[in-house]
Amino acid sequence: GGVIGAFVCGGLMCYFKKINVLDMFDLASIGFLIGQGVGRWGNFTNQEAFGSPTGSSFFGMTSENVRYTFAEIGYNPNALAHPCFLYESIWCLAGVFLLHKLSKNRKFSGETFLMYGVWYGFGRTIIEGLRTDSLMIGYLRVSQVLSAAFCIVCGVLLVLIRLKIKQNESADGYENILADENSKAQEEEENE
Repeated sequence: GGVIGAFVCGGLMCYFKKINVLDMFDLASIGFLIGQGVGRWGNFTNQEAFGSPTGSSFFGMTSENVRYTFAEIGYNPNALAHPCFLYESIWCLAGVFLLHKLSKNRKFSGETFLMYGVWYGFGRTIIEGLRTDSLMIGYLRVSQVLSAAFCIVCGVLLVLIRLKIKQNESADGYENILADENSKAQEEEENE
């Protein structure tokens, strides 16, 4: 929820200050991955965001909270839990390096944000499936559904925009494609 709220508020701020929203989202995306990667260690401190039993006797985490939760939901309270906070922290910090490298060759404003959506959404979808403390609606994990949707929407947009840029060799970015489409629409209105 915090990430969604931050992007909505940031988008509104950019709109009112007349700043390019997509460029700002590109910039913020890498910062968000840093914050999310480091922030997950707060889950370790609070002994939350752990997963189901690992099935291993040497890899995993345990704590009073893990033992209590496992006993409450019917798992062996002495089993080691998946350290989901660690998985997500590593995933996010790896994403920082990947997006930083890829952002140097971005083709359009908003591309880094869309790559962030694919990267973070994919990782969170997988990791959320391991957790025992997910918010559920029926049999659906809310964060997993939202993350999968975010990943898919960003992935589809990324592919479609890149294909559009490839088809339109004269365009040097997403803004030019939109400008071309807007000017075509204005010409059609004027001709009518």
